[in-house]
Parts: sequence; C-alpha cells; structure tokens
Amino acid sequence: MRQNIKRIFAVLMLALLVLGLSACGSTTAVQTELPFDEAYLQSVASALVEEWNVTPAEELQKIAEADTEVLEENIKNYRTMGYLWGCFHADSLKTAYAGYLGSMEELGTLVSQDSFEPMVIKGDEVSIVVNLTYANRPAKLEMVFNKRGIVESATLAPEYTTGEILKKAGMNTILGMGTVFIVLIFISLIIYCFNFIPGNQVKKPQPDPAPKPRPAKKPAPHKPAAKKENLIDDGELVAAITAAICAYRGTTSSDGFVVRSIRRAESSTWKKV
Repeated sequence: MRQNIKRIFAVLMLALLVLGLSACGSTTAVQTELPFDEAYLQSVASALVEEWNVTPAEELQKIAEADTEVLEENIKNYRTMGYLWGCFHADSLKTAYAGYLGSMEELGTLVSQDSFEPMVIKGDEVSIVVNLTYANRPAKLEMVFNKRGIVESATLAPEYTTGEILKKAGMNTILGMGTVFIVLIFISLIIYCFNFIPGNQVKKPQPDPAPKPRPAKKPAPHKPAAKKENLIDDGELVAAITAAICAYRGTTSSDGFVVRSIRRAESSTWKKV
C-alpha cells in the first residue's frame, strides 16, 4: 500500500514537472540558446530521480540497451510533447539509466531528495548536483547541461565512508600483491621441474686441476778447483820436456824456446809421440 502511494505521488510530481520543462517543449525551442535557469535545471534533475524510482528494473535495462538511432527518433517526438526524455541526447539518456541500473542494488530504494548544490558554469556548459538519500547509503547526482538546456551527462555516484574506502583499498592491495606472489611461486615451480627433464641438466664446469709443483733442481756438485802445480823450481821436468821438444823438432839447441805455460796433454797425443 505504501509503495502504491509513493508511485502515485511520483506520477503527480512528474505531471507538475512537465509544466516546468517548457524549454524542451519543441524542437525549435531546444535549438534556441537560452540563459541558464537554475529552477529549470533542478526540475530536470528531480524528474530524472523520480523516473528512476518508479521504473521497474526490466524497463531500465531496455532503455540502457536500446538502439541509439531508434532512441534518438523517440526523443525528438518527446520534445514536442514536453516529456522528460526530450531534455536528453540518446547517448546521455542511455548512460544515465545504465549508471543508475549498476548502482541500484547497492543504493537500495530512494528515501529523499535532500538538497541542491549551487550550479557551476564552465564555458558553454553548466552543472548541477543534487544530494540524495537511499536506504543503504547516500549518493550525489551530477548533471551537465549545454547552453541549449540539453543534458550532456548524468552521473550517479554513491558515497562511501572513510572506513569503507580504506577497506576497499586494503583488499585491492592484498589482491594485487597476492596475485604477484602466486605467479612468482608458479614460475619458480616450473623452473624447478626442468631439473627432472632428461637432457636439460646443465653440467657444471669442473675446475682445472692444480699444477703439480716441480721438484727443485739439485745444485750442481761443487768441483774443487784444481790445484796449480808449482813448476817453477822443477828443473828436471823442464829439462826433460825441453829435450823432448828438441828431439821432435830435430834440433839440438833450445835457444829461442820460451815456456809460457805448462798444462797436461791428452793421453792419446803422447801415444802418437
């Protein structure tokens, strides 16, 4: 019963708001550049919120997935009748309904339209924000109009508490880091499995054997220096050698012989003699 009363009230509100949508009354009026009227902008925003509230989810889905060209033709007809859709483009209408459809379950049913924030003019566009209260959480509806009073975009943004934002950020961080670690562990397992595949084992290079130390060379035995014989006073030996030389040369005189040195000759030489 309460739901039916709410729908009847919404229909009555829509009927009253239609009278305020005179800027969308005809194609000619839409094409005319109009000054921004804050009351008109607020009426369009309120009508859109009420339209969302009384439209079943199946109808919202059909509008969000409607063909753009067909919807644009219907919008032209609605402009001549002063209907809410006449204040939209086909793309902006589909985006608005799709946005509400995606947040409908999270928001719950509409409780109230609380307040409007002052409109903000940026060049040829003006934006207006309406604060809404739903059963599950509050939300903000921002609508952007061009200089002809046509809605360029309508965005419904649910509001979250600081705790919810931190919780969502923490979950995203844990999910991201967990995914990275799982992938790294999976890659490590794959690399480890290569050790069990025949022919893929890499032989480690063996180090070269250490060179064997060379034995130290034995020092050559020290030969004692031959003692020089003192032949200066050995007159007999000198006389015998002189006689032998004279006999070898066939002379009898030893004049002209000078003994410069005396050394031992090889035994073979004496045999020849």
